[in-house]
Amino acid sequence: MKILFVVDLQREFADNDGKYEEILNFVHTSTANKDYNKIIATKCKNKQNSNFVRYSNWFDLIDDASDLDFEADMVIEKISYGLLDYSFLPRNAEIDIIGFNTGACVLKVALDLFDRDYNFKVLSKYCYSSNGLEHHKHGLWTLTNLMENAVI
Repeated sequence: MKILFVVDLQREFADNDGKYEEILNFVHTSTANKDYNKIIATKCKNKQNSNFVRYSNWFDLIDDASDLDFEADMVIEKISYGLLDYSFLPRNAEIDIIGFNTGACVLKVALDLFDRDYNFKVLSKYCYSSNGLEHHKHGLWTLTNLMENAVI
């Protein structure tokens, strides 16, 4: 079974460089071609008393977040970098991770899957940072140094 795990691919994280559209097009093409058995997505939300507010002074997405611009078999709303529970993922699945932000949420999901002994790859071409190319490169550097063979 092949799963596309789409991390926080939300309009709110897009900038003017076109990466959001590129990643979104990959999701649409993969869906049309039936490249994956399932598409699972996370959707970042925030709340007034969250650690994002407390430690990062990040007040975005508190009231709501826009709908995702693609269809997913499962959408998981989160108020954290990763998830506490990944038991919904089949143990025998091949999981491709894409999305925003490379050095934060994508990194955390990859580390979580690593720690839980899942079979996964981070598709670096379809990841990005809402803070721009340099932040994306730093995230890839960290991912590559921690798990070189999981980043393509």
